[in-house]
Amino acid sequence: MRVVLLAAGQATRLRPLTDTLPKCLIDVGGASIIARGIRILVDHGIQRFTIVDGFMGDLLRERLLAEFPAAWFLFVRNLEYATTNNAYSLMLARYACDEPMLLSDADILYEPQVITRLLQDPRPNRLALRTRGGLGDEEMKVVLDGAGRVRNVAKNVPPATAVGESVGLEVFSPEFAAKLFDTLDRRMLAEQRINEWYEATFVELIERGESIHPVDLGDLACMEVDTLEDLGRAREIFALTGR
Repeated sequence: MRVVLLAAGQATRLRPLTDTLPKCLIDVGGASIIARGIRILVDHGIQRFTIVDGFMGDLLRERLLAEFPAAWFLFVRNLEYATTNNAYSLMLARYACDEPMLLSDADILYEPQVITRLLQDPRPNRLALRTRGGLGDEEMKVVLDGAGRVRNVAKNVPPATAVGESVGLEVFSPEFAAKLFDTLDRRMLAEQRINEWYEATFVELIERGESIHPVDLGDLACMEVDTLEDLGRAREIFALTGR
């Protein structure tokens, strides 16, 4: 399995911490956010990582290569990180699609059982779903169809229609990944939708007949770090509990 980690953004909501530091290098409990995730994935037998960096990308590469074997990584630079969104970064991560893909935003903290649950699910295409907690404007909300498959995933979904939040962790089959990258190429390059979230491409593929299933995380700890408030809560959850 190949892991694609997206780490290009400037994280302006975490300034001044991120004035000179990529968000994913912020320390939580003695390790950076991205290093915690990489160690969990390696513990699950995965050692192939494509990292899409941008803001302070050289520093990110330096830190990772000082901590992990260089052979694990393929680095890709999003030179347009200041004017594009994560769909554009994902397009740049295209690989041969001869193995499944685990897609992750680089600013997510989770306990190891999250990855265990996601990998053990037998369905070929799935996303991690958090059903606990409230839903607001910022959450990437998930709507299911009558068969329990993902029908829509977007921020502008009315909370009352959603079953929970997509946390930014997905696993896709090689066949789905190939279609995903083809569609991203068209949307980003031909149609110039460079400021959209990659979930919009998921939805297009769903509307064309592809299936993505939710994997409910239940009470497992998993969160994205976007604000100083998020960071404080993350340090409480993942440092004090030892997770």
